[in-house]
Amino acid sequence: MNEQPTLEEFTKAIDELPHEFKAQLADVIQPQESIDTVAIKLELVKFVTELQKHNQAIDWETNKVKPKKVSVQNLIDDAQKLFNFVTE
Repeated sequence: MNEQPTLEEFTKAIDELPHEFKAQLADVIQPQESIDTVAIKLELVKFVTELQKHNQAIDWETNKVKPKKVSVQNLIDDAQKLFNFVTE
């Protein structure tokens, strides 16, 4: 015979556990992950910077177009567009 506990019995058994075990069980079920938003933003800005440098190099090689100066605001805007695209 394979008797599985009912939801009521399982809930009662969890309620009887010591607080420390409940906390550990909660971490296993729903791990607390911290997201480093600053690191993500910096990586996006770094990626966009490299992409713009690459595009400028391609323009120079193919069309002999002199590279334009890239502003910080331009990098931030492009990184935000990339973030919006990825998260939509």
